[in-house]
Amino acid sequence: MPYFDIDNGRLHYRRMGHGPALLLAFHGYGETADVFAVFEPHLQDQYTLLSVDLPHHGGSEWTTSQQLLPHHLTVLATQAATLHGVERVSLMGYSIGARVCLALLKAAPDRIDTVLLMAADGLTINPWYFFVTRTLAGKVLFSGFLSTPAVSVQLANLLQRLHLISTSYFKLTAQVLQHTASREQLRRAWPCLSRLVYRPAVLRRVISDHNTRLLLVMGSRDRVLPPQLGERFTKGLNSARFFVLDKGHRIFDAANASQIAQYLLQ
Repeated sequence: MPYFDIDNGRLHYRRMGHGPALLLAFHGYGETADVFAVFEPHLQDQYTLLSVDLPHHGGSEWTTSQQLLPHHLTVLATQAATLHGVERVSLMGYSIGARVCLALLKAAPDRIDTVLLMAADGLTINPWYFFVTRTLAGKVLFSGFLSTPAVSVQLANLLQRLHLISTSYFKLTAQVLQHTASREQLRRAWPCLSRLVYRPAVLRRVISDHNTRLLLVMGSRDRVLPPQLGERFTKGLNSARFFVLDKGHRIFDAANASQIAQYLLQ
């Protein structure tokens, strides 16, 4: 299996297509590199797609204590570009994978061509995520939350009824807490990606300064990351295009992969 060697870890990737341009793809939480296979028939002649398993996902090998940092992403992009014999790469990301794309853009803007983000995390700073991954009190609370799943589901249900979290977040929380393996993955993966968070104004400035081509696709029925976030983020960015599809958070599938691919190919 092919890997990118990053410090003490290895990130597995799947290669698809044979086109001259290089596209690095990053999946959503709890998924694997295989999720982007639906795009291969539509992009294979124009792009070589390297779909990467994030730390603690798929075939990647990553120590629990090691965080994925911006300079790791720069190393990954450099290895990929050298492997393919190109100077610049394009990026594709879904959900939390979009946040990885934005962090890579921030770290190495001169190496990035086009960025396609779908149902994108990272367009704003989530105070809850920042609290549980970057503060001591939050880390203690997060650990206790995962150690007592039955109590935590009851607490999440109360927060939902008080309208402090959405129904979508409650369902996602209950699903994750249901199984030991999914709780352990969350315990390792969430802190691992916590350093890839930037203020929207900083990201917008990078995009504007480098005239980066940004394609942002959001779902009109997405209750996890609503389309208003995308509209606000792209407003005033001349190099950005914003699309809204009649979908929820799972915004792409075999039925509309061709349509989304066309955004990239146009």
